Amino acid sequence: MIKEVLMSRRMPPAQVDPHVNHFSNARYLSAAELQTLVHWIDAGAPRGEGGHDPLTRRPEPRPVWELGEPDYIVDVPAFAVPATGVLDYENVTINLPFSEDVWIKSVQHLPGDRRVLHHLLSFIVPADYAERIVEGENDRYREFLEGYAPGKVEASSFPEGAGVFVPEGSAVQMSLHYTTFGKEVVDRTQLGLYFAEVIPRHQYSTYALSYGGSNIEIPPGVAEHKMSASHVFDDEIMLHGLRPHMHFRGKYMRFRVVYPDGTQDDILNVPDYNFNWQPTYRLSEPMLLAAGSRVIIEGAFDNSEYNLGNPDPGAAVRGGAQSWDEMFIGYFSYYKTR
Repeated sequence: MIKEVLMSRRMPPAQVDPHVNHFSNARYLSAAELQTLVHWIDAGAPRGEGGHDPLTRRPEPRPVWELGEPDYIVDVPAFAVPATGVLDYENVTINLPFSEDVWIKSVQHLPGDRRVLHHLLSFIVPADYAERIVEGENDRYREFLEGYAPGKVEASSFPEGAGVFVPEGSAVQMSLHYTTFGKEVVDRTQLGLYFAEVIPRHQYSTYALSYGGSNIEIPPGVAEHKMSASHVFDDEIMLHGLRPHMHFRGKYMRFRVVYPDGTQDDILNVPDYNFNWQPTYRLSEPMLLAAGSRVIIEGAFDNSEYNLGNPDPGAAVRGGAQSWDEMFIGYFSYYKTR
């Protein structure tokens, strides 16, 4: 079994193309490492010459708060998840009691029950955010903080010299996606905030580049339905992280940039997208994108019977929030250099 998943490249999970950039948190396995493992398996997995049995070593338990006790903990209101049914996204806004402006350097989402919390997104918003939604100005007034998703680390720190600004009187807005599994449970998720001791030089931001939302239409049975989207950054930016997001029918996604002079670079290539592993890939060497650079995401969906994760190959698929719908989003995490 180990050899099979190695040779089929199902493991390590969430693999990226090693010939396009290098990412500090990507799960790489070189050809030499793969060969060593396969030869060891073929030889009957012989024990090494060391005097210690690795099976007797118990790993240290992971601390609840991976970065230590947070400076402030946001308690998300408890949510009762029924045993069955399809649930709309749960959107909550929680006021922050800070009497002055603060900068966030690190965050950790602590899921209350991982069996039901599929993913969430957190934003910093004004305390009167609900009123601004009514006015149709919601996206203009919110700043992405972080998210939680399958295969994504729960604790993350922003790059050196960068952070997320939280003005006095702000709130946290969360969008939580719950799924049922046959048993009624109550989820009590928390968000840990870690403050920057020194005011960062840069505001860290994330841009979600997407195609069409509900306009997505994928015909039934098609094995490669292609899609793309692009965005021009008006300012010079330092690019640090990227994350592709599709659902069960996602097949692959590539990120690239076209500079103002017409030259271009590949940024990230995920040739075998896996819905169960959605990390934010951190560039080992951040990329400087000149003002006027166009970033492009290109990918495809597999709505055929040969996609073993496909809920219904005979269905025409549209864009939507549930996992059996589809999304096509590329996240770019960066800061402006000026």
